[in-house]
Amino acid sequence: MGVAIPLIRLRGLRYRYGGAGADALDGLDLDVEAGEFLVVVGRNGSGKSTLARLLGGLDRPTAAGEAIVAGHDITTPDGRLAARRDVGVLFQNPENQLVGATVEEDVAFGLENLALPQREIRDRVDGMLTAFGLDDLRTRQPHLLSGGQKQRTALAGVLAIPRLALVLDEPTAMLDPAGRRDVLAAVSGQWRDGLTIVYVTQEMDEVALGTRVLAVDAGRAIFSGTPAELFGDTAAVERLGLGLPPAAEVAVALAELGRPLRNVPLSAAELVGELSDAQAGDAR
Repeated sequence: MGVAIPLIRLRGLRYRYGGAGADALDGLDLDVEAGEFLVVVGRNGSGKSTLARLLGGLDRPTAAGEAIVAGHDITTPDGRLAARRDVGVLFQNPENQLVGATVEEDVAFGLENLALPQREIRDRVDGMLTAFGLDDLRTRQPHLLSGGQKQRTALAGVLAIPRLALVLDEPTAMLDPAGRRDVLAAVSGQWRDGLTIVYVTQEMDEVALGTRVLAVDAGRAIFSGTPAELFGDTAAVERLGLGLPPAAEVAVALAELGRPLRNVPLSAAELVGELSDAQAGDAR
């Protein structure tokens, strides 16, 4: 059997904005396997959003030893065009991606540009509206939607076209807690259905969603591992200018009070479990 080829393979990826004195991406190496949920973190200006744009075929690398995304060489115009077809990209402001007069028309927009048969478009749109909880909003004008509804509409429009991967650049940054939960649930559902996810965030409690986390700094990949491995190394977290998920902050506070937990919890559910285990241990 042959060795599986990563869905995304980057070697020595560089990108410099016009007039900048340094590269936004400075020789970055990265492999992403099909079916992974990769979370990308880093301080402001670390290169996270630049990476998202390049993966979506929206910008041309300044240089790269290798830059293959979904089987396409994104150093070439044809490769970037093909990557835009196979890789969906969602940004933090959904209004920049909503183009239809109604929710239904917006979801159909990309499919119509592909000149698909009308019946296929209708079936695909109906499926997306159901999948993202938008059935009752199909005739609503996008500007009348809540922030979370707008982002789910934009996401449905991106994924109406079958994709191999979805890249998201801080998609919950402008949302209230309810909208944020809805979008996170929708993204997680797409991953469970087999879609490869690359998720850029500055919200540390979202990192636990991923199967792997990549930390970038000054345009370089400097950490790759599980969320638990990252947040278990508090010195590395501080060095990277990151915070901790709220559950992990509680664990750190308890440790400072002499009540350490066995594992670093990354979510409220994990924190409850660790506290229960600790209480049971005390009872013994």
